[in-house]
Amino acid sequence: MKRLINKIRQINIIPKSAGYLTALIVLLLAEALFLFLLLAIDLLPGSYLLLVALVMAALDFSVMVLMADKRGRRIRRTGLALLTAVVVLICAGSFYLFNTYSVLERMIAGAKAAAPGEPFNLYISGIDSRNGIEETARSDVNMIVTVNPQNREILLTSMPRDSYVNLHMNGELDKLTHTGIYGIDETIQTVEDWMGIEIDYYARVDFQMLVNLVNAIGGIDVYSDYAFKSAVTDWTYEKGWNHCTGKKALYFARERKAFKGKDQQRIKNQQIVLKAIFKKITSSKTLLLNYGDILKAVDGEMQTDMPMSMISELVRNQLETGDEWTIKRQTVKGKMDQKGTWSMGPNRPLDVCIINEESLNKCVDRINAMMAGDEK
Repeated sequence: MKRLINKIRQINIIPKSAGYLTALIVLLLAEALFLFLLLAIDLLPGSYLLLVALVMAALDFSVMVLMADKRGRRIRRTGLALLTAVVVLICAGSFYLFNTYSVLERMIAGAKAAAPGEPFNLYISGIDSRNGIEETARSDVNMIVTVNPQNREILLTSMPRDSYVNLHMNGELDKLTHTGIYGIDETIQTVEDWMGIEIDYYARVDFQMLVNLVNAIGGIDVYSDYAFKSAVTDWTYEKGWNHCTGKKALYFARERKAFKGKDQQRIKNQQIVLKAIFKKITSSKTLLLNYGDILKAVDGEMQTDMPMSMISELVRNQLETGDEWTIKRQTVKGKMDQKGTWSMGPNRPLDVCIINEESLNKCVDRINAMMAGDEK
């Protein structure tokens, strides 16, 4: 062993100084941590990971030669400066990976997290709150997002906010929007009872969440079927393509009075906005790599039970494949009427939407087909 060490020292690979040797060990430990994080998040293909390891090995060799050189302190100091710079860069990279990709959450994933590629239903409940996500509020936007990662397909299913449904908690008839007053669980369970499907995850969002999200991705382009002006703001929209910042996108999705179809057109515009957001994010590697910053932008404006590990897995998979997604849309239809509700009392008739059973069944069948991978 002593002979081997002496031979290594003769070719100036290991520095003789205890301080330099300690610094070299710190470098190797930092590199090991960085490679471990890359492996844990599975962000890079194997060939790229090997390239990173080879580059690190070349840097290590250069640093070791410089620090062990016998020609003078200046050369050894150059080696120490290079070592320090590499350690700082690697530590900064490790910190970024650890925070952006939530490594520990990925490694200790919750039991509810679906297996990679498994289809799922995400319920989006958009509340009419102006005072933050914690406020008790009605569920004005009600949409099921059925995602099939295997087929790269998404189905958006919207339900009118005034849908006349039986509440899960007592079976009484009420408007779907009123379920939000009793909490997201009541909304989810009422929809599951009504449609006979399982909701895997939910995202409860407020107005400001949409504004922040659209601004975080640099705006979106939406196609409007009509030229119109918002009834409550000065925003105007041309027939055709419109580039929207956060607030302009919000009022595009909220407007209903400008249309003959009222809430039906508003539902369609909400789907258009969501599709535009999804298309922009999935088609941009820059946005995907910085999805942690996007999530921070909506922090405090969204509540969800979807595990971070699952979000990270979907992002990683999209980065690897870069495949385009097919996004389909449908709406549960009905006829407006006036009825009493459990929330407001039977003697106070409110506008409600009596759902067409044939329309409901067709929408449910498409959701089930998407979950099974049979959607045409």
